[in-house]
Amino acid sequence: NKEEVELQARIDDEWLVLVVPNGGYILGLILQACNLVQAGTSQREPLYSSVQFLGTSFVGSCTIHIKRIKTGRSYCNLTATLSQKGQVNLHAQLIYGRLEIAKHPLGPFAASANHLTLAHPSGLSRRCPISIHPSKCTTMPFTRPYTFKKRLIQAIDPYYTSKMEELVGDVHGEDVDLGGSGFVWGAWYEMVDEEEVLSYSLVSFLADVSPLLLPDSLASKREAPYWVPTLAMSIDFKHHIPTPSELANLPGVASRTIGILYTSKYLIDGRHDVVAEIWTAPSPIGQGSDLSDENWRDRMFCIAVATQSAMSVPASMNSKHEKKGQVGPKL
Repeated sequence: NKEEVELQARIDDEWLVLVVPNGGYILGLILQACNLVQAGTSQREPLYSSVQFLGTSFVGSCTIHIKRIKTGRSYCNLTATLSQKGQVNLHAQLIYGRLEIAKHPLGPFAASANHLTLAHPSGLSRRCPISIHPSKCTTMPFTRPYTFKKRLIQAIDPYYTSKMEELVGDVHGEDVDLGGSGFVWGAWYEMVDEEEVLSYSLVSFLADVSPLLLPDSLASKREAPYWVPTLAMSIDFKHHIPTPSELANLPGVASRTIGILYTSKYLIDGRHDVVAEIWTAPSPIGQGSDLSDENWRDRMFCIAVATQSAMSVPASMNSKHEKKGQVGPKL
């Protein structure tokens, strides 16, 4: 019930990009800490989190400081910081409350007063954007320098890779879509370890495991490898994430697999926007069948939408932090 709490945590070396911890993993530590603080309250689920990365974190111990700013009947506002060696590396603002279980897989339903929900089968409602059922997919290796490659597998959606390559040679003209295009990339992600099931912290991590955000034909022309550090990131959680016991009684929703769709509209002097939609999956990758469930996309639900501002910089800016315990500015 304290208004301010300080917790000790450790940043593990299995969740790095080159030698720097993944930003979504760091935000996941903040969510884990805030979940502990809010566990005994009526507002125990994260609805929204917004974080700015002020410095580069490193493997080792860290201090998470959490402060309740305001507690109301429906929402609780928190701030949180993560510090190492006296330097604040991350500052976050969070809103906690109660998330509803997704209802649209069951069809349309009446909206309660002042709580409107846009549900299937409305043509305005969003449906799972991944084009291929995970049971039909085969895994592909990660090409980016992740130390967590052995913990995570992926199956890239060929629809979006082909679409992006087709746009590489296009020039804006009379036939271009209104507003132009942008980068779009989709895939299924799956955790290898059976105990790594869906959670708010896991969604935070996976939302930041982004692709190169360039079609292969353009990315291959870069002379040197590059690093994509996150400057700021926010996550809007849309639905209650089922607990392991709830997942056991929820057929048609995989416990360790998610669908993810990345979009990016602008790339200017290395800085770019990224939006990630995180969806439930109907089966593990390469398992099950979609033959008896032609409407599987309508039965999936969006877990969260993450947005971020990120940079594209030479990989050497990451490697300079190789000495453990070295801290410095984000860029």
